[in-house]
Amino acid sequence: MQQVAYCLALGLFVLIMGIHCHPERPNIPVDPVAQAIFQTAEANRTPDGFLTQEEMTEIFQRFDMNADGNIDETEFIAHWTLLKLGDLEHAVTLFHRADTDRNGEISKNPDFARLFYYFDRDGDHKIAESEFLAVWYSLST
Repeated sequence: MQQVAYCLALGLFVLIMGIHCHPERPNIPVDPVAQAIFQTAEANRTPDGFLTQEEMTEIFQRFDMNADGNIDETEFIAHWTLLKLGDLEHAVTLFHRADTDRNGEISKNPDFARLFYYFDRDGDHKIAESEFLAVWYSLST
């Protein structure tokens, strides 16, 4: 019983000190579009709160409208518009940031592999919603 009380007290102390020591650290705004994309993709396979590489592949395949293994800007914007994910300027910005090799398309290799690695901030081979939202925010600003 003492161990439980000690753990609770320690946890509360860490929480209070974290807030006290970093009061200026702003919260990342929650983007409803990013949240909807994450929740839709995550619910398709295993509703465990994480996106796996397989679930990210499903997102990729949805945007790859002609199924050639690459997503060009026209496909990306068409699917973005179809899903009503937001304004076109936001779509164009995200597309160009996701095109990591700057060849005019998002390809499975190297772009997709780099994106998964980039979203998986802690390297555990799955993407938590908090990781997804933080990276999405950084890509769209």
